[in-house]
Amino acid sequence: MTKTDRIEIKCPQCGHNEFEHPENLQENDFVKCDNCHFEIMLTDLKEVGFEQAKDVAIPEMKAEAEKLVKNLFKGFK
Repeated sequence: MTKTDRIEIKCPQCGHNEFEHPENLQENDFVKCDNCHFEIMLTDLKEVGFEQAKDVAIPEMKAEAEKLVKNLFKGFK
């Protein structure tokens, strides 16, 4: 099983993970990084977050798969 249960979306400009947003947040609203004040549309930020998650999850999944395969063939020599 992968180790990462939750991945925080990081600002594409500074890497900070907290954003200001309108109270009734909609997909086409802009959010602003609390640190560098970079503004990005929520839909674009979600895409950035998806890419960041892939960068973390894929290596974890690969390592788990390699471990599983290694354990499957442990007794065969």
